[in-house]
Amino acid sequence: MSTTAPEDGRTIRGLRTMYDAGETTPVDAVEAALASIERDTGDDGLRAFAHLRVEQAREEAKAAAARLSAGASLGPLDGVPIAVKSMVAMAGMPQDAGSRVLAGQYADRDATLVSALKEAGAVIVGTTSMDEFALTTLGPARNPFDRTRTAGGSSGGSAAAVRAGMCFAAIGTDTGGSVRIPAACCAVVGLKPTYGLLPTDGIIPLAWSLDHAGPIGRTVADVAAMFGVLLSGVTGGSGFGIGANGSGPAAGLGGMRIGIPSDEYLSVADPHLLADFRTALAAAADAGAEVLRIELPDQEEVKGVHWPVLSAEMAAYHLRRFGASENRYNAPMRDGIAAGAAVTTEEYLTAQRGRPVLRAKVDAALSGVDVIALPTMAIDPPEMGRTEVDLDGRPEDAVAAMVRLTSLANHTGHPAISVPPGTAPAGRPAGVQLIGRHYDEQRLLSVAAGLEALG
Repeated sequence: MSTTAPEDGRTIRGLRTMYDAGETTPVDAVEAALASIERDTGDDGLRAFAHLRVEQAREEAKAAAARLSAGASLGPLDGVPIAVKSMVAMAGMPQDAGSRVLAGQYADRDATLVSALKEAGAVIVGTTSMDEFALTTLGPARNPFDRTRTAGGSSGGSAAAVRAGMCFAAIGTDTGGSVRIPAACCAVVGLKPTYGLLPTDGIIPLAWSLDHAGPIGRTVADVAAMFGVLLSGVTGGSGFGIGANGSGPAAGLGGMRIGIPSDEYLSVADPHLLADFRTALAAAADAGAEVLRIELPDQEEVKGVHWPVLSAEMAAYHLRRFGASENRYNAPMRDGIAAGAAVTTEEYLTAQRGRPVLRAKVDAALSGVDVIALPTMAIDPPEMGRTEVDLDGRPEDAVAAMVRLTSLANHTGHPAISVPPGTAPAGRPAGVQLIGRHYDEQRLLSVAAGLEALG
């Protein structure tokens, strides 16, 4: 399987072109998506979906087909099969967040982001699998490149479904990297927008001050189309031109200034991933970008802020609501809640006071460049069930290793995207992470499109 975006029509732009040419219809596309999901069953399946909306999706596809036939399209997502992470509320659908604690719980309303998708005519085929309450990054979804390995998490089901062609895009959530990590693991594109830009109402929280929601797609243009629709649904019609017609952002690297941190900062990444990253940046320089050195916060400093904030906020939410269900949580959640309950008020406030310091350092780094570039992951996708990996010659918790390069942007709120560059080795997933200025998603998407087009 190639790491590059397919030219088989399984992109939003490709599908809409086929609709316009009369080569297929939303009914056909939804039936093909449902059939793909149905075929992927059994012990070796990807485990990408949690719940399906078969009859609702079919009815919505018929309505979309009628609109398109009448020339009354609702926009770039009209009639496009989409998926939503199972912690996001969708009226009449289970909202179990991958946990036995919420088994049998159904949402009674749509999250704002789901409403935006429905109003744009998107056909939501189902909800995707995820790590319990979005805590870890190890499963249950399997990697489409190698089913012995994880698709990443916690939005792994969304990324695996998009990569495998079971849907054309999906919504994920990102508290420490959970949109960008599975995007890199599955060689798709995942965007974490500026903190607060997309609302999280109707989404079960992990850590309220870190939680983001964002789109996952096969290409930067698809992610831009999703983001534009979601943003328009929030702003009442103003998506600031992002993905407004499905054409995608202009792919531009000429004159762009890309900042990369010191070698010491990157030294924790596996050598072959670092080599892939440097190859992509060298190609970007050949395409006209200026690559400059910058300084970022020390990774141990970020780690020292991340875990107290995440675990304390998670414990506060779960102990207040589901304390009586402790024995129904999986082991990582039980351990995480216990660790969070042990965080003192002083420790939590100290960690929170460290976040403006991190933000100021990233702002300073961005003052001289257009975007910051990093590998998305320091390690390859771990084998399923593996909780410890080798990083820089020493054992490390697998989740901590996977979020090592992504959690910074959650604390600072800067927008960040993972994109497989056009220089990525065939047959192996890869991701370059770009971090941009607050509310500068347009530039971020443009540089991402430029990296995607390298080759």
